[in-house]
Amino acid sequence: MPTVLGLTTDTKPKMAPDTYVSKNKPLANGERLNTISKRNHAAALEIETLLWRALCDKPEKAKEYMADDVVMINPLFSGSNDPVSKYTEPSIEEVLEGNEPWMGFKFHGDPLVVEVDLMAVSLVYKISLFRRYGRKGNKVREVLATCSSSWRQTAGADWLLCAMHVAYADEEAEEEEGSDEE
Repeated sequence: MPTVLGLTTDTKPKMAPDTYVSKNKPLANGERLNTISKRNHAAALEIETLLWRALCDKPEKAKEYMADDVVMINPLFSGSNDPVSKYTEPSIEEVLEGNEPWMGFKFHGDPLVVEVDLMAVSLVYKISLFRRYGRKGNKVREVLATCSSSWRQTAGADWLLCAMHVAYADEEAEEEEGSDEE
């Protein structure tokens, strides 16, 4: 079909062989993820992993991943289901500084990530945390928990934790966590 100034009457659009077409799975509404969305999803998984690594190794170091106005419910660290912030007693800083480190953690499957805004994401997932116990510390206890966290990106492209809610996924684990002596 002849073309005049790039216009044609051909109803079938032709693509150049080097044209890139995204192979991502479409979202529920049929739209494909754009590159900003892909970066946000990847960053959310990475920063959540870094946060838990810090919480397990040296809990007080996790503060560098948290916004100044962060709020949290995390009975695994605070020993309570009460919300904590920098204004509560105890504060988040006190909870993290006075906490015994965990041996490690494991996500169960991939965390589910949703973009809240162009510069904000939320995640939900199940996680296992591992802690030594017993008189000699020769036994390992696994604690299964569910978690939801929300992150926002700063103008400097850093991601900061805004809110986190952790709950025991198993009532027995909650009861056992209080009795580590065997």
